[in-house]
Order: sequence, then C-alpha cells, then structure tokens
Amino acid sequence: MTKFFILKYIAFFMGSIACYTLHTQFMVPVVIASCLTGLIGSFIPFPKSSGNHPYAAIYAGSFAGMCSQGLISSYWELAIISLIGAILYVLTTKLFTGFGGRLGSIAFVSVALFVLAKGIVL
Repeated sequence: MTKFFILKYIAFFMGSIACYTLHTQFMVPVVIASCLTGLIGSFIPFPKSSGNHPYAAIYAGSFAGMCSQGLISSYWELAIISLIGAILYVLTTKLFTGFGGRLGSIAFVSVALFVLAKGIVL
C-alpha cells in the first residue's frame, strides 16, 4: 500500500508541477498545458503491476495544476496539494469505479481543501 501511495504522489506531483509551470512560466493556455502534460505523461514507463493508475494520477495532477497564481504561489503549495490529491486518489480507487469526472473531482477537492486550510491558517 505504501509503494502504491508513493507512486501516486510522485505521479500527481509531476502532473501538477508540469501543468502549472507550462501555464505560469511559458504562458501556455491552461487547457493546452493540461493536455500536453497528459500526453507527455503517457509515454513515461511505469511498472506493469501498477496498471493505469500512475497515468491517471498524472492527469489528475494536471487538473490540479491548472490553478491560477492567485491561489498557488509556490511549488511547496503544489507539493501539499499533491499530497492531498494522492490521498484522495488512493482512498477513492475502489469507491468511484466507472464514474466519469473522478480525476477532476479529486483535483478540485484537493485544491479546495488546501485553499480552505490556507485561508483558515493565515
């Protein structure tokens, strides 16, 4: 279970940081940045035992990385969002099988929880 979670966290973080960097540093439109992240991520070789989960985590991470700079100001914040997203991904693996919109929902909830927590703390 730990190995499964770590792989999902790394994949989620790679997806979010790639999409965020593309649209904040290189001014690529957010939808194109997410598509490019998912496309490039699909060529990364992962162990066969993990199935399609790392690729889905990359794509979910790219959805989370579509946030504006007004909400996310550092890569550390993306790391925390990725942690929340990976936890949600692992917890809902068996829960929402066959339902569309799961990856986007995970990304939305992870960003929303982070922004809510950040607003409460600051």
